[in-house]
Amino acid sequence: MKKLEKIARQEQKTREKIAAMQALLKQIDGQRTEQENLQIVKQIRALNLSRDELYAFMSGGELPPALAGAFATDTAEPEQIYSRRDKKRKHQQDTAEGEQPDSTEPTQLESEDMNHEA
Repeated sequence: MKKLEKIARQEQKTREKIAAMQALLKQIDGQRTEQENLQIVKQIRALNLSRDELYAFMSGGELPPALAGAFATDTAEPEQIYSRRDKKRKHQQDTAEGEQPDSTEPTQLESEDMNHEA
């Protein structure tokens, strides 16, 4: 009977610890959300938009002139990030198509592949 009582006490202590940790996790999550919201507010305030511009921007309308100019200049697609294997494959495709890849890229890939094979 003593063993069963001991197990019951351990179970109760563990449940109490779990409840305390869940409360702490909830509090930390609230702090994280608050900090994220503060960052968003700070970034929006840094745009220096009028109320009408801010409302139009937030409702999905046209971009304010301050933002439209910033996005209009950046029309190029972002560079795709490849793994070493994909870089090597892309290099092989580029050279097969007659494009001139970066002069440093093939030697870096070859040396990395030799290091991994060894």
